[in-house]
Amino acid sequence: MQISELLAIKRLHLRFLSGAEHAHRTLRWAYTTDLLDPARYLRGGEFVLTGMMWRTRPQDSEAFVSSVVGAGAVALGAGTALGEVPDDLVEACRAHDIPLVEVPAETSFGAVTEEVLRSLTQRRFTTIAETRDRHRRLMADVAAGADFSDALTAATAQEGRTAWVISSTGRHVASSGAPLPAADREWIAAKALTWQDFPHTTRLPEEGGRVLTVVPVQTKESHPLATWLMVCAGDHTAWTDEEHEAVAELASVAGLARSRADERALADARHLEGLPRLLAAQRFDEVTELMRGTGTATGADEGGHVVVSAVMLPEPRVPDLPRRVVTELVADHPGAVVTGDTDTLAILPVAGAGTDARARAEEIRARLLHRARVLDGGLLDHRLAIGLSSAARGIPELRGAAVEARHARRLAELRGGRSRVIAGAEIDSHELLLASVPEEVQASYRERLLGPLLAYDRDHRSELVDTLERFLAHSGSWQRCAAAMHVHVNTLRYRIGRVEELTGRDLSSLEHRVDLFLALKLRD
Repeated sequence: MQISELLAIKRLHLRFLSGAEHAHRTLRWAYTTDLLDPARYLRGGEFVLTGMMWRTRPQDSEAFVSSVVGAGAVALGAGTALGEVPDDLVEACRAHDIPLVEVPAETSFGAVTEEVLRSLTQRRFTTIAETRDRHRRLMADVAAGADFSDALTAATAQEGRTAWVISSTGRHVASSGAPLPAADREWIAAKALTWQDFPHTTRLPEEGGRVLTVVPVQTKESHPLATWLMVCAGDHTAWTDEEHEAVAELASVAGLARSRADERALADARHLEGLPRLLAAQRFDEVTELMRGTGTATGADEGGHVVVSAVMLPEPRVPDLPRRVVTELVADHPGAVVTGDTDTLAILPVAGAGTDARARAEEIRARLLHRARVLDGGLLDHRLAIGLSSAARGIPELRGAAVEARHARRLAELRGGRSRVIAGAEIDSHELLLASVPEEVQASYRERLLGPLLAYDRDHRSELVDTLERFLAHSGSWQRCAAAMHVHVNTLRYRIGRVEELTGRDLSSLEHRVDLFLALKLRD
């Protein structure tokens, strides 16, 4: 309600004593007080009504007006039931540029307050109805296939709001204007994985960073590691009920858009669920037809492909979570397809050939590594292991690429860390062989070679395993190893003798050294 609208109500008989040029100001509330310093009870936007009981001397007018203006009041109403409005109050209001309205004796403050509240309530109901109607139309448009980014821009423009939608990895999804910088998006996404309560107000870390409120975009299958976030300018604790409702409605529209994206990704995954089996059987014609069904490039002229193999350990209880996480990681790669619920496989087309394809494959690895690191804060109960193949040219090479990606993923599992991304080009050492060995064989091998040493160390509080590791790291050099361990050479010889006795291996033999070296690597 504007001040001019309140003064236009004839039965109130209100009139300006000063500040009539501010008649367009909007009143958010009406508040009655006779305190000299009422600032702590004001929130801003009020029409402050006073009977001037606080005034005992002319200087009090300056103190009172200074207090209400400092608290954000937009107008002052002075009642004349106890006498005329003093000139010092008029002057103080002019000095602070706040309108002063005379409330005659025959008009009660209650009547003025009632009119303000009636107008505000009516406007609120009208605004809510308009907002709900607008968002119903928006939901219908998005459900019918309208572009979500365009819909968000239109909705926020009508409400005068600045908003962005980002993914759990900080990927830009939509916004009402220019996207947030990538560093800010990733910072928000990483932090959101650690927050418990929403809406959550935060400030960007740079000096003078803007204040933002983050709201999760909820869907039936939403999970913090694979979701969207709505980011709005401002602190939600200062929002009105209408603003809260408007943001909630926007989040529900985003939820619908997210659900539609999830449905499309699930449909593609189900369409391709036979892909690993067909690759293993070398039925390449059928592989080609499957991939064409999702619009993925398949011919040699379109370039090559990089295969991604991923798993979450231990297996999540949330159905299909690994596939949804990988889908998010490759979401902005054109033509990418993802299938598999727990043992997830993704195929990403890459343009070019030869050196260009290899460079593109390295870019993909770097991007996946970067995005996976954003998710680290949410990987408290699980580990994310990802392996990538080298660029494969044509469909027939996909079989070998899938095998290479799985070997790289197994190596990622061995190396540990909350998230680990390994490319096939990195596994040209003994680690490739270790990664391809089944886990039960690895465990048996470790136990046979290192089990006696671990038991001896546990029972005697000795350091045979550590000594063996140091000895092999120094290529069997007695002098260098003893110096590095700060022990006498004879002490080192005694310990290595015990290792040979317990394991049945001769450490002067290269073959036996390799056996124990590999066992230690499996233990790592």
